[in-house]
Amino acid sequence: MKRGLKIVGLLLAVLVLVPVGFLVATFAGNPELKDGLEPASGVRLVKDGYVALFMLEAGEGQVALIDAGNDPEGKVILAELKRRGLKPDAVTTIFLTHGHPDHTAACALFPKAQVLALAEDAPLAEGKVRGKSPVARVAPMPKRHVTVNHLLKDGETVQVGNLQVRVFALPGHTPGSAAYLAHGVLFFGDSADARKDGTLAPAKFIFSDDTEQNRASLVALAARLGPEAAQVKALAFAHTGTLPGFGPLQAFADAR
Repeated sequence: MKRGLKIVGLLLAVLVLVPVGFLVATFAGNPELKDGLEPASGVRLVKDGYVALFMLEAGEGQVALIDAGNDPEGKVILAELKRRGLKPDAVTTIFLTHGHPDHTAACALFPKAQVLALAEDAPLAEGKVRGKSPVARVAPMPKRHVTVNHLLKDGETVQVGNLQVRVFALPGHTPGSAAYLAHGVLFFGDSADARKDGTLAPAKFIFSDDTEQNRASLVALAARLGPEAAQVKALAFAHTGTLPGFGPLQAFADAR
């Protein structure tokens, strides 16, 4: 009996430690997220556990969000709004970098906000389809409380108050992954990461639908933005710290 319990305990330990060890190895070498970091004027990183979202100034009494975090109660978002002396209705627009649940969880807390995503990812954000990454194929389908009420197109510019947000399709991590350029910051979501050595890494394969497409999309984005590289002051990511300037993206593309 005791031997059987030991075997069961050992198996449970393996089931826990193997995925934990894999996650540690996956994210080793990434700089940590720093809550409150401001990579540019008008942009603030809000840390929600292991994921970052960004709050962007959009004029007096208005803000936009890049993603909506991992917490359905949106505690860190509400706390940041309170710090600014704002109420939830100040969030007028939520730009989704992609439809994974750790980026969409608090959308329902802001019913007056427009939720924007590229058309290819709207069904994923709303929970109508399953992702195709190795993790998504085996993970249970989470409950979603998201309605995407504005479908974006590659290359368009969205005006939110006095804020302009440019939209770039970046398929690979998910079919409708997007990058956004606003306030001089290029937001990647999960489509890329920062490394501690200051270089840019592509999306993590274990969480991505198509890693080759992701890499090709990053190279194409570098080519599109190359002529205006000086306008990109920082690169921002959803699970790692930020990187200064356009150089890390260009270096990644040059190495391909």
